[in-house]
Parts: sequence; structure tokens; C-alpha cells
Amino acid sequence: MPEEDLLYEKKDGIAIITLNRPHRMNALTMDIWTERLAALWADFDGDSKVRVAILTATGDRAFCTGVDVKATAESNRGGRRGPVGEVRATPWQNKVSKPVITAVNGLCGGGGLMFVSDSDIAIASPNAEFFNPGVGVGIVALYGQAAWTKWVPFQSVMRMALMGPGERIGAQRACELGIVTEVVEDKPLLDRAMEIAEIMGRNSPAAMRTAKKALWAALEAQGVGGAMAAVSEVTKEYAGHPDQTEGPRAFAEKRKPNWQEL
Repeated sequence: MPEEDLLYEKKDGIAIITLNRPHRMNALTMDIWTERLAALWADFDGDSKVRVAILTATGDRAFCTGVDVKATAESNRGGRRGPVGEVRATPWQNKVSKPVITAVNGLCGGGGLMFVSDSDIAIASPNAEFFNPGVGVGIVALYGQAAWTKWVPFQSVMRMALMGPGERIGAQRACELGIVTEVVEDKPLLDRAMEIAEIMGRNSPAAMRTAKKALWAALEAQGVGGAMAAVSEVTKEYAGHPDQTEGPRAFAEKRKPNWQEL
């Protein structure tokens, strides 16, 4: 497969992963889903020089419409899709410990929904639309929506699942539902994603990693009590970290903090 269909660059402490198959609505081949994105996430998480990642796509028509069924069929003769457990495409699936921003430009459907639900912050262009066509073609694929049942109104998640290709949620409505956190109207989407990443890049890498781990643990815990216990357990790991001393000291001395790199 050509390397150009998945772009990767690092700039000023920010890693940018770009899905680059606009001719196929940025639908992805199975090797990207199961191997190549996993390798990039591992590289990002293991590089102490980068603190935040941005996932986006080329063009303004589509962010990602899931699996490229045609390409998969041509490559394996039968079009058999491997079990979901083999898919290692998203930050959550790869246990990425650093912050990840997903910038949705255009259509986001099917497996593409996983990138949104599995990132830490999602933003969208005004023309973004979210949909799950599965049931319309006899497929039940809800992994991109499973996490949303934790914070998106249940009936909205169910409506998308049951209406299939007949339901598309626009960017503004997606923001109201909590699927994305912001609709970017006054500037290019990637520029806004870079601004957010740069702001986060000023923070303590260790503190951000702890905060991310704690809140994802709280999300998966049972009830408020379980969430509080999960946060407490994770934040104990950060106790005594040098950044806890360096941060307040730098603030008092009115200087830029010297964070300990991961």
C-alpha cells in the first residue's frame, strides 16, 4: 500500500496524523485499521519530544467513512473483515497516554465514529456530519457509539443506530449532544486544532497524562463513587512528581516552568 495514504509529521511538539485517501472518502484499508495506525500511535506515545497529537483528514468532503470495503475485497478476494478485536486504529485501542485531538472535516460515518469517541477532544468543521449506515446494509457496527452511551443522550445514540443511512447529525447538533466540543467557523479546522494543541503543550506532560488516565478510568467506573475512587487511585501515582513542585515555583517566580519530560 502507498505510504501517502497515511501522513505523519511532527511540528513544535505536536504530532499530526492525516488520513489521506480523499478519493475514497478517507475510508481506510484493513492494514491501516489493524497495523499502520497502531505503529504511529506507538511512535507518538513513545516520543518524549511530542506532547499532543492531532488526527485529521485530507479534504473537506469527508473525515472518514469507515472501512474501504472495495479495497478490502480486492486485497483478500472475499472482503472478509477481521473481528473487531483486531482493529487497533484509535488512541483508546492503543492505550495512548498523551492527549489526542480529533479534527473532523466533513462526513464521519461507520468506523470513523470510533476516532471521535476514542479521542480526548473532538472538534469539527461546520460541514461535518455524523452517521452510522450499518443497519441499512444489514450490519450491526456500534463500536464507535458504545462509549457515547456514557455521555450522549441515550435516545440520540439509539436513533442514529436504528435510522442508519436515514439519519445524519450535523456539526452544531453534534456539539449540543457532546459528540464534539466545538464547531470551528472562523478559521481553518487544523489551525484551531493546532491552537488547542499548543495551549496543552504548555502544561506539564506528566500531569496531563495523569489527568487523562484518571478521567478515562472514571468514565469506565460504576457510579459516582466508583468514578471518585478511580480518580483517587490514578492520581496517587502522580504524588511526589517533580512537576508538582516546579509548577507552583515557576508561577511564583513568574517564569516558564521546566517540566520533566516523559
